[in-house]
Amino acid sequence: MVRLTRDQAAHVLAVAGTLSLVMDTYAPRQGRLEEARAALAGLKADATFLSNGYWGLNEDTGWIPLTKATFDSGVIGYDADRAFIFWVEEED
Repeated sequence: MVRLTRDQAAHVLAVAGTLSLVMDTYAPRQGRLEEARAALAGLKADATFLSNGYWGLNEDTGWIPLTKATFDSGVIGYDADRAFIFWVEEED
């Protein structure tokens, strides 16, 4: 797992929730990023965010699968009071 900032977590959430993990360039639309930021807003400022890869945030396009699916991605976020998990699987 890789640790993400809140903005990075919003990016990965927007990718996982709105794009194909198989064929896309992992560049979600601005509106989708805003929706992802809103989804994460319920977690405190010191929340921890994790994913299995960066999904287009840098040149490393690899990820570590967590399931037996061909592709999987998502965000795990938590603070002292709440947790947020969004995970998707995709087959090509």
